[in-house]
Formats: sequence, C-alpha cells, structure tokens
Amino acid sequence: METLSKFIDRNKHNYKKQATVSEETINKYSNLFKGQFPEELIWIWKNMGFGLFEDGYLQIVNPQEYDFAFDYIDKLLEPTIIWGITALGDLLLWEGNDNWTIAPDEGDRAAFVDIRHLKKNIIGSKLRVYLNIKVNSEFDLLNSYRGKPYLDIKDKLPALEYGQCYGYVPALALGGKASNKNLQVVDAKSYIDIIGQAVGKIINLGD
Repeated sequence: METLSKFIDRNKHNYKKQATVSEETINKYSNLFKGQFPEELIWIWKNMGFGLFEDGYLQIVNPQEYDFAFDYIDKLLEPTIIWGITALGDLLLWEGNDNWTIAPDEGDRAAFVDIRHLKKNIIGSKLRVYLNIKVNSEFDLLNSYRGKPYLDIKDKLPALEYGQCYGYVPALALGGKASNKNLQVVDAKSYIDIIGQAVGKIINLGD
C-alpha cells in the first residue's frame, strides 16, 4: 500500500490524535461494507485513530458523529458513511453497494460533498485517491477540492482544533458572500447542520 506509506510519512510527526478507534467500531463498518471497506482507512483507525491530519486540512472523524448529515444528503448508494471532513467543512464519504447485482459498476468508492456550493463529486474508485492529496499540492486542492479559500487563509486564521472548520459567516446558503474576510473558525457539525436546515437538502437526488 504505497499510498498509505506516503500518507504515514507525511503525518507521523505532526498529526493530532483525538481518540482511539474501538475494535467494535472497526468491526461494525468492516462488516457493514462486506469486504468493500478500504484497508487503508482500517489501518489508520487502528494505528492513528480519529484526529487531525495533513497539517489540519483533513480530519478523520467518527462516522457515527456525522450520521445527522444524511438528513440533508440523499444517499446514492447504500451503505454510505462520512469518514472525514476538510478544513472548509466539506464531507468525505465512502460508498459501498448492497445493490451490486443491479449496478455492478457502482460503489467501493470515495465521494466529496462540497457543502459550500451544494455539490457532490465522485473522487475515485479507491480511498487511496484521497489519501494521495497533499496540503502543499495546490493543483489537487484547487482543482479537485475547491480549496483555494483554504490556501488563502490557512496562515491568517487560528489553527483548527478537532471538530472545527473554516466556515463562511453567514454561510453561502444563507446569503453570505464567498469572501475570505467572511471565513471564521466554526464548529463543523453546527455549520453543516445550519446549512442543511437552510436549504433542506444539501444534495437532493430528486433535482
């Protein structure tokens, strides 16, 4: 797992562990995804836990704490979990496929939900696509994850703690302007919840 080795090398001295991941949690999701759950994420959970990675750009989170977001995000596939968030509050999903006989080419993939602009992108058929992202890789952050605001303000605002993100105040969905001057450190779950309540559906497959 070359990509995982590179991820470990980048993070081993500066990641901030928030909590140990229990064997119960690991087994729960491994069993839920019936062999589709990525080995890379299992290794990180077992050896590094939930916490802040990539100089604060990536938080690997407890999926149970973010289940509420599915009140506002229609799932394309089942099972789906939120396993991470970015420094801008965007969501990283892992999608399985219990209906593989109907759609055999779907599932076993990572997805990115841009809660700022209410969009969802499939970012790869394997988790390693996301783990390859480097905070100092402006191409990836700019083109794959709409990360220019982060690059612009990461050295100007306080460093994030676990559970926080840089959010627009007011949020764009509430009429806020996409100006770096409006970015503040906010509680990530509250920020996502406010946006969801404002728009009803962050991602609506019925549209």
